[in-house]
Amino acid sequence: MFLIRLGFVTVLLCSPVMSTGSLTFHMSSVIGILKDLEFHLNGTLDLAVKELFREVEYCNGKLWQQFPCPVTSVPSDISYLNEPQRTFLRNLVNHTVDATLVEHGVVLTPDGTTISLSPLLAGIAVGSKRRKDTVLLATPLVTDSSNNSHPEPQLTLDPLFATTIAMDLGMAFLLFETNQSEVALGPNGCWDNISAPHTFTLMGPPSNITDAFINGAMDGLILGTFVAEKSEPMTSLSALLGDYYGRKGLKWKNRVTKSNFRRNNFAALVSEEKLRDQVRRSMQLLRQLHKDSPLFEGIPSEETGFLANQAVEEFMALYVECPPIIPRCMWGARPYRGTPAQLTLPLNFVYVHHTSSPSKPCQTFSACAADMRSMQRFHQDVRGWDDIGYSFIVGSDGYLYQGRGWHWVGAHTLGYNSKGFGVSFIGDYMKALPATFAMELLKNNFLQCAVRGSRLHANYTIYGHRQMVLNTSCPGDRLFQEIETWKRFKVRCFMDKDTHRCV
Repeated sequence: MFLIRLGFVTVLLCSPVMSTGSLTFHMSSVIGILKDLEFHLNGTLDLAVKELFREVEYCNGKLWQQFPCPVTSVPSDISYLNEPQRTFLRNLVNHTVDATLVEHGVVLTPDGTTISLSPLLAGIAVGSKRRKDTVLLATPLVTDSSNNSHPEPQLTLDPLFATTIAMDLGMAFLLFETNQSEVALGPNGCWDNISAPHTFTLMGPPSNITDAFINGAMDGLILGTFVAEKSEPMTSLSALLGDYYGRKGLKWKNRVTKSNFRRNNFAALVSEEKLRDQVRRSMQLLRQLHKDSPLFEGIPSEETGFLANQAVEEFMALYVECPPIIPRCMWGARPYRGTPAQLTLPLNFVYVHHTSSPSKPCQTFSACAADMRSMQRFHQDVRGWDDIGYSFIVGSDGYLYQGRGWHWVGAHTLGYNSKGFGVSFIGDYMKALPATFAMELLKNNFLQCAVRGSRLHANYTIYGHRQMVLNTSCPGDRLFQEIETWKRFKVRCFMDKDTHRCV
């Protein structure tokens, strides 16, 4: 028995997940199948999307009854893919969570994050169609008592928002409000094997939209907008995904757009006001579609507006303002040795470090994960600590990495480990600075998120490691000069016992 998403609702089914053979749940598997499909086609990305949707029967979903699907219901006459490939893709476009908290319909990406394929494909499909159409807004259809369909123009929705994030975000808070879901958003999860992922298990009870679904929805909206605005049609869906999820990235609006910066790219495209409007309209449509459902019992129509506001506020805080954090299970952490001591939150301080060794900034997930494992081995095996010392570590790949995390006392700043979080930048910053975006992850996103989540006092203080411990150059001369300019940095010095002067 498992949970399956059917457009706007989640129901229980008693059918097993089909075997995927030797294919692993990695984006490279998806791209490989798309290349096989495209080998038989001689057209644009739009044609590839249409054929893909035919192969996986995606247009049969309830969502596409409300918005124009890229293809008709006519099945493909030619089988471009073999049965294992079709089975693999059909499983991926059905996003489910089973009773054991295993999440289906998700793949691991090269940047170390996990995405749901269904909102990603939906966004690309809408963007591809939008590029050719002049009508940007869909007019949902509802059925009256005489079974006649008629338009409801007052509930016009932007299909790019509706098919990626707005509908499911609204539903997530409806289910949470009516106690049909334990949480409103998230959570993240862990793969059984990073090199050959097959099973993705969530870290806690699921909401209607997990972290993987949100990642896929963000990417779907970003890539859908990219496809719609591109001056020339793309000829390959596999190339689009390969570039976006690879090191190359997509050249767009005088910058390179890549998946590891999805939160920044999403924020640049989507205002909170626009998202709030689209979620509110989505919830109005959900009420029309499910007017006889107990889902809306006890929730007056005006309250859905308040729910929409709450949904967008919490979503933006957690998935746009907060930094993306790679959990321990994803970078391959060893178990903690011994029993960790719990922090008493909120804390008052943040201590900034650099790793010094590794001395070179890591720019990919694989490199940063390797650096994390190397640091943990050194801290445990050489220094004899229970775990990697830092609370969090900043890579130059767009992500923070979880060390001891929010709740456990670290081993980063001798004598002060229980008083503040120790955050380190991977690299040696005696003469150079970390990448600007890496510093922003700490300076803006991390600190703001910690305060908002009541993990850090609003009047917190920032110190460099060298201010707390003698005989260290950490966090590096150049980086220390930089953090001296930060808003909540505080000057602190050691008093010489003989001269009574600062040294």
